[in-house]
Amino acid sequence: MSEIIPTESRCGDCTVCCEIMGYTGAWKNADRYEEAEFYGVDYGAWSTCNKLCDTGCSIQEDKPRICDEFFCSYVEHDLEDKYRPKDFGFVAHIQKWNGWVGILSMDKTLPPEIQYNNNKRKLDDLVEEILVSEGRQLQVELHTKQGTLRLR
Repeated sequence: MSEIIPTESRCGDCTVCCEIMGYTGAWKNADRYEEAEFYGVDYGAWSTCNKLCDTGCSIQEDKPRICDEFFCSYVEHDLEDKYRPKDFGFVAHIQKWNGWVGILSMDKTLPPEIQYNNNKRKLDDLVEEILVSEGRQLQVELHTKQGTLRLR
């Protein structure tokens, strides 16, 4: 197997943002530049982007702006390694256009209430790290395949 070529040096072999976030199908509204069709991207919620391959993004050099502009909170805020999405089980990011923190779970089986209860301390610590780094209070939501839970 070839080595994954990361988008950003801190990504390493983590491709969680390409495996659960989605911006086509039911989440088409997330493609604010409406470029998915042009690039041939099929990336629905809680699925893997069709452009992800063994070495990372197959269109890395010429990809949609939504992908180019996206950085998870682990990368954007240079968080501790324990928050690396691939190992942490959740990916967090700040929605720049509406000013809230979204946390998406890699677990596609349990509803948000159960996932939050099972991971309360580590999720609360993550949220606190992000809010301190951002320097402001933001709405925080946990998203799972089964639904959404507002945390703050």
